[in-house]
Amino acid sequence: MKLKKNIAIVLVLLIISACSASKNDGTVKVSGVIKNPIPQGEIILEKFEVGQVVPVKTVNADTDGNFEIETEVTEPGFYRINVYGQQFEILVLDKEDITITADGQGGQMIEAKGSEDLKHLAQVQDYMEQYSYVVRDFNERYSKAQQSGDNLKMEELVEEGTALEAGKVKKLKAMAWEMDGSIVPLMVTDYFPDKSEEYKFLDSLGQKLQKELPGSSQVEMFVNNLAYFKPAVQMGDVAPDISLPNPDGTTMSLSDLRGKYVLLDFWAGWCGPCRKENPNVVAMYNKYNKDGFEVFSVSLDRTRDKWLSAIAEDGLVWPTHVSDLKYFQSEAAMTYKVNAIPFALLLDPEGRVIGKNLRGRALQNKLASIFE
Repeated sequence: MKLKKNIAIVLVLLIISACSASKNDGTVKVSGVIKNPIPQGEIILEKFEVGQVVPVKTVNADTDGNFEIETEVTEPGFYRINVYGQQFEILVLDKEDITITADGQGGQMIEAKGSEDLKHLAQVQDYMEQYSYVVRDFNERYSKAQQSGDNLKMEELVEEGTALEAGKVKKLKAMAWEMDGSIVPLMVTDYFPDKSEEYKFLDSLGQKLQKELPGSSQVEMFVNNLAYFKPAVQMGDVAPDISLPNPDGTTMSLSDLRGKYVLLDFWAGWCGPCRKENPNVVAMYNKYNKDGFEVFSVSLDRTRDKWLSAIAEDGLVWPTHVSDLKYFQSEAAMTYKVNAIPFALLLDPEGRVIGKNLRGRALQNKLASIFE
């Protein structure tokens, strides 16, 4: 097709190419070859819908393994080709026809080609596969440090792991943003470990996709669901006030600590990770309290006895402990949309959020940058 003998042929090729590129008759063909076909084995085109995978069409390959499926596609959507219930490949169907190659029985190789969307999918899958090797190596090193009781190494690895995840999210965000006019970015965001942390990016991405794919039900669903991930407080926001009783029944307010740097810490006596972090918070309080660092602890305990026992056992010496003993139905937890603990915010003297979920060495480093 790329051999151009004269101008006439070039013009013909351009016309053919233009017609092909603008194919929009509502029908997409998914065809291919299975190298080791099973007689009467089923090849199923399936569609991802909310909470389920729905069969669209089922065919059998011929004796040479060739198959063909035609289906109507009214908008870009996520699909899957299912070969004998053994091999699966995610697809995006829109306007272009798709070609599948698969090993069939006993094999592992399956590949889809034919559109920019599939190139985007391959890019994401290749990156995540490589990242899985990095995670595997990290887990092995962490397990080794844990088994040997090397707490210092474990702390270093926690910091390294946090950086690895941050790097992964940064890479995925760049990928998603560059995939113009595609719904593949919606799948990319599924790899974000905490969508609340990335709400601003997700909101911008949703607006971008609405412009590029107007009327897409996939995009509209994504945008409509963003409200669930919108954090109550984002970096730079002034933290909402909290006024709850202390163990003596006296109401204490977060706003009473304005003028100080404050760690707003949601925790509970029953929360293992919270109790594990408490010695670090105590050490930071003892080190920087004289310089203007305070801790405002909001307990999500259910009973006063367990709350007070944990305070005493962990030596939480600061005076600002509050709770309404309502578990996750606590007024403060609902205001801040806290659905898991530990959860902490670092506030500046004006009450603005300057850090989120800083623990261990991350909290130490942040406070050192402020006070030292």
